[in-house]
Amino acid sequence: MQVQDLSKPVVASKADWLMGTTWLGFTPSNGSGYSRQQCQSTIQRQFSGGYVIEYITEAFSEPNPGYETDPVYLAEREQHQGIKGCFLSIHKLRFTSRPLEEIIGNEDYERLQDMWAKEGKRHRWSVAFPIIESYRIEGRPKAKDVLGNTAYQRLFGHPSATLRPLEQQDQIAIANLQITQVPATNSWIGIEDEFPSAERSEVSSLTERLLDRDLQNSQAQEGMTKERWAKVRRRAAWIADRFIQNRIKTNSVHCDVCRFSPNEITDGTGIRPRSLLDVHHKHPLAEGVRYTTVEDFTLLCPTCHRAEHALLKIGRSLLSEQH
Repeated sequence: MQVQDLSKPVVASKADWLMGTTWLGFTPSNGSGYSRQQCQSTIQRQFSGGYVIEYITEAFSEPNPGYETDPVYLAEREQHQGIKGCFLSIHKLRFTSRPLEEIIGNEDYERLQDMWAKEGKRHRWSVAFPIIESYRIEGRPKAKDVLGNTAYQRLFGHPSATLRPLEQQDQIAIANLQITQVPATNSWIGIEDEFPSAERSEVSSLTERLLDRDLQNSQAQEGMTKERWAKVRRRAAWIADRFIQNRIKTNSVHCDVCRFSPNEITDGTGIRPRSLLDVHHKHPLAEGVRYTTVEDFTLLCPTCHRAEHALLKIGRSLLSEQH
């Protein structure tokens, strides 16, 4: 898989000492609620509608006095030596930030401030956006080699407390980088955030029945309570309904395998074209574990849907054969 295969563009870069695995943090101008809101708003605007590519800085800062020989600090400093100057990962962030102490716990947050907060301003990286989808960039390419010196200096030749928006030429430069999806342990935050919206929305009973069939053998439900699994299933059906509505709006109601279009036989009959197609979850085992989106669904005619389920039992897929 390459960067250009992502469902959304990479729109900005984050410069960090080490790779973020569960969150990316930003430091507001002060510790007030207003300042945090302003910081969140700025970052939201910068990554809205896309992914963030993570760059590892050449420099590694010194901690506060007393932590120069801290084992964690020394281990991270050593780790930094092997990845500095590189593009390491690409992330999708949850649109709404969380207080960092809520993500990592109060004890770890206080220790982080003890080590890194300057002049008693204990809000370092306090506006944190959970990582809900993540990709490793293979080969750890040097950012300067990928972008060229001019673009590299424009993006990373100065300090910044926010993201660094990519220009079109930067997006072209990173388009062919090889990436591999890795687990995002905070994907549950994005999933749970959407439970209330799914509960409040009207969802087609047909969609729910079809999704139940796709999800009935999902291993994800084994570690959940019945109540949580019901919310996960409801969210999946809610997203599937959004997927269908998008297809209707774009006049693309057809089978994604055989290309059968119900419009050819329903015109003038009063039959809804959508009623002749099934919504199918392409990755049912990921539901409730990975942050699934409308890209995880497809439309199939009943015949192709039956064939897909039959083939999945033997480890094959009609959908994969289309690519």
